[in-house]
Amino acid sequence: MTSRGRAVQIAADRFNAAIQRPAAPQAPPPVDLTQLAVAQTNVKMTAAAGAALGQATGELAGVLVDISV
Repeated sequence: MTSRGRAVQIAADRFNAAIQRPAAPQAPPPVDLTQLAVAQTNVKMTAAAGAALGQATGELAGVLVDISV
């Protein structure tokens, strides 16, 4: 193989290696702040409902619990 032929082969090998590289990682999708706010609200409502249920149960049992925030 001549030096020119060898140079062409090296260039072809580098080109093929560049083509076979995996794609760059994609950026994560944007965060939906509405869903986040709804999830936080649901957690707060669940906690409040649990506290209210505990308060009602305690009152029925004769125990007072302060659930004010």
